[in-house]
Amino acid sequence: MTRKNIFFRVDSSFKLGFGHLNRCLIFAKIFQKKKIRVHFICKNLKGNLTSEIKDNGFNIHLIKNLKNSIHYDYQNTRKILKKYEGDISYLVIDNYDWSKKYEKKLRSIVKKIMVIDDLANREHDCDILLDQNLYVNFKKRYKGLVPNKCIKLLGPKYVLLRKEFLVRKKRKHTSKIKKIFISFGGQDYSDQSIKVLKAIKKSKLKYDKINLVIGKSNKFLNKLKLISKEIDNIEIFSGTNNISGLMENSDLGIGASGSMMWERAYLGIPSLVSIIAKNQKLAAESMEKIGCVKNLGLAKNVSVKDYVKYFINMRISDLNKMSERNYKLIDGKGAERISQKMIMIIKEQENKENLVSREEKC
Repeated sequence: MTRKNIFFRVDSSFKLGFGHLNRCLIFAKIFQKKKIRVHFICKNLKGNLTSEIKDNGFNIHLIKNLKNSIHYDYQNTRKILKKYEGDISYLVIDNYDWSKKYEKKLRSIVKKIMVIDDLANREHDCDILLDQNLYVNFKKRYKGLVPNKCIKLLGPKYVLLRKEFLVRKKRKHTSKIKKIFISFGGQDYSDQSIKVLKAIKKSKLKYDKINLVIGKSNKFLNKLKLISKEIDNIEIFSGTNNISGLMENSDLGIGASGSMMWERAYLGIPSLVSIIAKNQKLAAESMEKIGCVKNLGLAKNVSVKDYVKYFINMRISDLNKMSERNYKLIDGKGAERISQKMIMIIKEQENKENLVSREEKC
């Protein structure tokens, strides 16, 4: 009996963080339930999160990390896929290094190709393209970059949320700030968390509780713990698996404009964001334009004074309005919509092949 496989070409590391892998894991779990074997093809990068893949029971194939290794990467990915050529295989690519050149060469090995992107800066040869971010004129964003028959899933309607967030309570309107959630990712390279804590202290911001999430290997962790002794009612969580619980019912979220921005938005949490990666810039700017976040710009340029200024001028009524706009933006059904589209094209492909097979027998 021919088996079905789906392969995810995605990487994670200290620099890349969890965003790319996270959205692929959400997607992978859907196919796992459909009895499709799930494989991850990943570079063996420093600080990778391959343990997350193993913990979920998925197959993992590691590729050596070499400098200038895009072609080496492609060759090894192809080699892995060729081993399963006798089966029915599908490929999902979430990798900024990949483009039409390599995707086209894999057409003969896999049945369908899906690309997850948010840069729109190169051509792709794919059957489905997913970009869950919000941009001005996002519907025209990939014009000329994908085949005419490519199904484009664009915008927050297709945001992939972890299941743990879908069962959490959404923020309610409030007359004061009770809980603040702070997280700039595991590594927080631009040292934003420390800037925020210093600003909270200087501005004498009133609140009941602060939950701050950081990675276990964060180089600023000891410094953070030292500063936190000067801050009332703060708790630092390193390497936690309960981000949704810590985030739930927060009256203010402070963090980067990456994947966590969508999680905060779904829960209706008003957010103060800064941009820690180039691919976050347009999404942060677009979210601010529709009143869903306050964007302070590039993280490396944001100072303690910038945070202090925001905290001093912040009004509860503005935070409540931000919550309302976030509620309307994301309904939590993104993964369901995407899986329906993917399953649809898989079934269409199977029907075509079954028809050809019957005709050949006749």
